[in-house]
Amino acid sequence: MDFNLSFEHESLRDNVRRFVETELPRNKVLKWVADKEEPPRELFTKMAELGVYNFLMPPEYSGLDQTDPIGLVVFVQELARASSAICTIYGRSAVILGPSIAAFGTRAQKDAVIPGIVGGKYVMALGLTEPDAGSDAASIKTKAVEQPDGSFVINGSKQYTTQIASADWLVLIARSDPDKEKHEGLTAFLIENPGKHPNIEYHRLDTLGLSVAPTYTVSIKDLKVTPDQILGERGKGWQVVLRSLDMERLYHGAIGVGASQVIVDDVVAYLNQRIAFGRPLARQQAIRHKLVDMQMGIDAARLITYRAAAKLAAGEECHREASMAKLSGAETYMRVANTGLQLMGGYGYCVDSGMPMHFTDAKLFEIGGGAMEIQRNIIAKEMGL
Repeated sequence: MDFNLSFEHESLRDNVRRFVETELPRNKVLKWVADKEEPPRELFTKMAELGVYNFLMPPEYSGLDQTDPIGLVVFVQELARASSAICTIYGRSAVILGPSIAAFGTRAQKDAVIPGIVGGKYVMALGLTEPDAGSDAASIKTKAVEQPDGSFVINGSKQYTTQIASADWLVLIARSDPDKEKHEGLTAFLIENPGKHPNIEYHRLDTLGLSVAPTYTVSIKDLKVTPDQILGERGKGWQVVLRSLDMERLYHGAIGVGASQVIVDDVVAYLNQRIAFGRPLARQQAIRHKLVDMQMGIDAARLITYRAAAKLAAGEECHREASMAKLSGAETYMRVANTGLQLMGGYGYCVDSGMPMHFTDAKLFEIGGGAMEIQRNIIAKEMGL
């Protein structure tokens, strides 16, 4: 059992750390947060030059001999030091939808989309969640009705469809076969430039955090799609959704670990120079114990996340381990953000400290991508309960 990173992964970590320090200084990120503004596209094309969109792509597009979940975890932990929200923009393309298109897409679909993802040029959106279909995602009501010419007309609504306004491609899940079981009647469709489509209307939601990755309610009215826009097979849309769930949970775990670690690093640096009662606050026993507990939680979440990544790298199933990574990473992030803000006191409550950004962003990871209750249900099932 080896707990050390390979030379290649250590080099990746160091290169990404330098990239984050250079391209994503805190003042720049906080300006985007304050303005509720998406980062410029050139950030992601520069990121792509590091090869970080290749981890889960097939060899003919990535240049890698095999997928690299451990490299993904190394990268995401470093990127999360700057912004967990930017991680979600990256992950929707590189972790969730890109690999699904690589697995289920036609040659034409893959050639149209994957090079743009690998180059950091494309932002992807997923139209899955609905007002009445959140954790029970298969209860989708959006309808895709087949026409005599083989096309489909889609009508319905979606909720929390992040970045649809600026997305280059949308993967839209709709019910094409209402007479079948709910998991078997869904079809995935691939829509280009959804934000510019006249049959798709959207309204931005004002959210607590993750403002640099805006999310929307969506109304779809008489959207006509052709058979060549089906991703995978008709009635197999649920398989498209399931394809990347373990990877999504893994990368959410890595986000929680990386963001939590930078919080502790910042809090320790601040408390070492903050004098109160004649000595640095970091020397106060009650405060030191809180910091130790925070670091132990992060280290435990990190080990759980790497264990899941190692199983995926070995080609093994890891439903239990991926859900544990998601659960431990998200809950650690929320707990550390809350405690870190408290320990910084008045300065922690100031936007410039970065703590308010982490505090508001962290809560989303206990909800989105599979709520904590759902992850516990998955783990319980894997335990035979």
